[in-house]
Parts: sequence; structure tokens; C-alpha cells
Amino acid sequence: MKVHNCGLYIRVSTTRQANVEDGSLDAQEGKLRAYVDYEAKNSTPSSPSWKAIEVYREEGKSGKNLNRPEFQRMMADVESQKINTIIIWKIDRLSRSLKDFTNLWEEFQEKGIQLISLNDKFDTSTAIGRAMLHIVLVFAQLEREQTAERTINVMQFRAEKGMWNGGRITGYDLDPANKGSLIINPEQAKLVKKAFALCIEKGSAGQTQKALNELGYKMPLYESRRGKKHGDKLFTKQTVINLLTNQVYIGKIPWSGKVYKGNHKAIIDRKTFNKVQKILETNRRIRGNEKGPKKYVYILAGILRCGKCGSMMTPKGGKNGSGQPYHYYQCTKNSRIGKIACEAKYVPAKPLEDFVVERVKELSTHQEEIDSLINKANINNDKKVEKLKQESIRLETALSQVKAKINKLIDAIESGQNFKSLQERMQKMETERENLEKKISESDFETQKIEQEILSAETIRKNFKQLNDIIDKAKPQQLKDILANIIEIAEYHESQSDEAEGHIKISYFEQPNIRFPKNTKSEQLNKELFAQCVNWLPREDSNLGQIG
Repeated sequence: MKVHNCGLYIRVSTTRQANVEDGSLDAQEGKLRAYVDYEAKNSTPSSPSWKAIEVYREEGKSGKNLNRPEFQRMMADVESQKINTIIIWKIDRLSRSLKDFTNLWEEFQEKGIQLISLNDKFDTSTAIGRAMLHIVLVFAQLEREQTAERTINVMQFRAEKGMWNGGRITGYDLDPANKGSLIINPEQAKLVKKAFALCIEKGSAGQTQKALNELGYKMPLYESRRGKKHGDKLFTKQTVINLLTNQVYIGKIPWSGKVYKGNHKAIIDRKTFNKVQKILETNRRIRGNEKGPKKYVYILAGILRCGKCGSMMTPKGGKNGSGQPYHYYQCTKNSRIGKIACEAKYVPAKPLEDFVVERVKELSTHQEEIDSLINKANINNDKKVEKLKQESIRLETALSQVKAKINKLIDAIESGQNFKSLQERMQKMETERENLEKKISESDFETQKIEQEILSAETIRKNFKQLNDIIDKAKPQQLKDILANIIEIAEYHESQSDEAEGHIKISYFEQPNIRFPKNTKSEQLNKELFAQCVNWLPREDSNLGQIG
């Protein structure tokens, strides 16, 4: 029987926070232990048991990076398989960096680690918890990229106006009197001119690098706003190439593949600059290091399965007689062993991928009906939550009464009344108090589990409204990542009568109990629940045409 060997990770950023009642390390640990006790009590012979194996107490450590002693100790226990479930109070206790958390979650998945965040209602030991985390991570990443896009638009505007977009550049300083402009640094300008002269003399960036270092030149030393020193190092070949190809030195502002007239003065004349570019270009051709065509991104890799034998389908590519590239998916068994293992034929990549993308985009259609269905799905859960909350109020009232009686007994003991009889009553009252507190904790956890489903539905409602727009804007690799976090399996079935025909079954990661709107191209069969990895079979007119 599987056992949840739990590691309880708790963290506060400052020593002062460690002593705050609600957010202290002791308070966090108490809540996490209560959760493990609750799950242990409610486990059955057929379900996993729960044990708190280790507690990792991180006091006065920031969540901006993962360089924390207790965190590293926990990861060592993950590596040694001492723990297989990590429980935290909030996601930000683990990491405040989306990038770090995304990488960490990928590592957890690889090692089979389940993550539970009580306050955020994340529980990856359940299907709904995994689905919710998948979706939140995808959309959080896309939101961050959209924020970056807005920043890029501002920087694009600055470049068009001839302004510098920030960062240190050898040969120039930032003009303190004219924000966004560069002024020549005379000493560093000599270095820049020397590098261009050496390239013309020596005939390559590599020889220029070697000569600069032999002549005693170093990268300019500067101090960051945080007081950290940079530079004062020998030149690398790449550093020299970056310097020799930078059009800033001829008075330009390069930005996003385009070049604009800058507001600053040039250090290198255009004739010298062009001469150096010709030398570098000639050397690149000789070495044969020109970049080849961009690789095709197979967006269904890892999720496309052969409907005939059940094995995954392998992305493949080649060139036809005219030298044109073509891309397809082939059953892995058929590819490795041959027809004796599986007779499935290959299927062209692009039309199959386009079809799947269109089916996924249907998730964001008929929003009013989806909203209505979500609300209906949540009615029973809302009733359960209300009932549990009423029970919690009753228990809290009873607990207050017990605590009041305990206080009276304490007063009686202090006034010198019969100690023995009062002590017996005190023990009974303390036992009653402990039982009530335990029942309140159990009621809270039960409420939390139900609210998790409600929250998941709300998350889906909000994020899927943006799905169409995001998919249309996503680059191939981003689209691949999105599909991998929404689709569990896409299964291709070729037609028995014509190998050029086929259809797709798509199984989505589990979501809350939502029935998908009817009368769509991917209308469900047998009234199955969207929450239960539904197979979607498109109508005849939408996918039984030729794929090849």
C-alpha cells in the first residue's frame, strides 16, 4: 500500500515574523501536522496512509531564491526518497519566483513528488489539484510574457526616438543630464577604436581578442547600483565579437532586428565599421557556421498516441524529391520494429496539429453556457460548504463555552477550593476542549477540499476566456507547452477503409464537474463528464476528410 511520507516545509522571511502568532513557524507547523493527522484518520485500507516524516524550519530566509539551508536539506531528502509528499502553508513559502517554482514543479513531477499547499488549496495528490496547478502555471507564465511584451513596446518606442534602452556599453556612459542618452567615455573610446583597428590588422575576432589581452587591455570596471563590481576581466572571443558588431558605435540604436538613428555621437566611422563586418562575415562563411533553417516544433510530441496499438507516436521529418522538408508522426512500435508490431501508418504533422489546436480552442466558446454549467456544478458544493461552516460555528461556540468553564475552574483552584475534585473536572474539560478543536480542524479541512473544487472552476472560468487569444499569439514552443498542460492524451485512429482518413480522441486533464456545451464540433458522446478525461469525437464533416 502506498504511503504519503510527508515533509512539512515552513518558512518566515524575518526573525520578527517567526514570533507572530498566525504566521509563526510553530503556527505553520501546527496547521500542517493537523492536516496530516486529518488525512491519516480518514484514510482507508485501500487508500494511501499518511505520515509526517520530517519538518524543515526556515527562519529569516527570503523566498526570492532557493539558496536556503532547510530547503536544500529537504531536496536532499527528496533525492534519497525519504519523502514523497511536500506540504506547505502557501506557495510563496516555497518560492516567490515563478521561474524557480516552475522548474521546481518539473523536478517534483520527474521524481513523483506530490505537493500540497493548504492556503492555496493545491493538492497534486488529487487529479483536480494537478489540473489546477497545470492551468495556473501555464497562464501565469503567459501573463508574465504579456507583461514583458508591454515593456518591449515601451522600449521599442524609445529606440525609435533614438534613446538608449539601458545597460552598460563599453565606450559610453549614461548621460546624467539627459535621461536615455549616451555620452562618449574618452578612455573607453580608445579601447573601442583599438579593437576595430586590430581586427582590420589581424583579420579575425579571435586574433583581436588575443592581441587585446596581450597588450594588457581589460573590460572596463564599473560598480552596480547595489555596490557589486563588474568587469576588469580579460576579453573573451564572444565579448570581442559583440563589440565589433555593435552598431551603437556608428551612432545607431539597434533594437528588435531593426536599426534607428541614435541621439549619441559615433565612435567609429561607417567605412571602418563596414570593413570589419566584411572581415567577420567572410570568416563566418569559411567556418561554415551560418545558422540553418529553424527546426520544426512538433507541438503534439509526448501527448500523441497511436490508436491502433496504444504506443506513443514519434515525431519525424525528411525532405521530398524537390528538397522540401516534410514532417509527420509515426507509431513508435511501427518505426522501431515494423509492421509485425503495429500496422499503423504515419500521419502528416501540420494538418493533425491544426485540427487538435482548433478543438482545444473550443474550450473558450459558449462562455455563457459554460458559466451556467459551472454554477450548477457548484450548487451542491456550496450547500456542503454552508453546512460545514454552520457546524464549525456550533463547534466554535461549544469550544468557547468549554474554555470559559476551564477558566472558572482555574479561578476556583486558585481560591483554594477542593483541589482533587477540581482537578478531575479540569481533565475532563481539557479532553472535551481537545476533541472540539480537533473536530473544528477536521471541519475546516473538509471545507477546504470542497472549496478547492469551487476555486478550480473559477480559475478555469477566468483563464479559458483568454484561451483563444493566447493560442493565436503563442509561438510554436509556447503552444506545445500550453497543449501539454491541457491535454493528457491525443489519440490518432486511422480509418480502416482509407489510410488517408482518420479521427482524433482528445483526453483533457481532469477539471471540475463541468459538462461541455452541446452542438459543437467536439460534441461529447454518452453524456460523459468533462471532469473525467472525456474522449471527444468530432462530427464527420469536421475531421474525416483527407489528412495527407
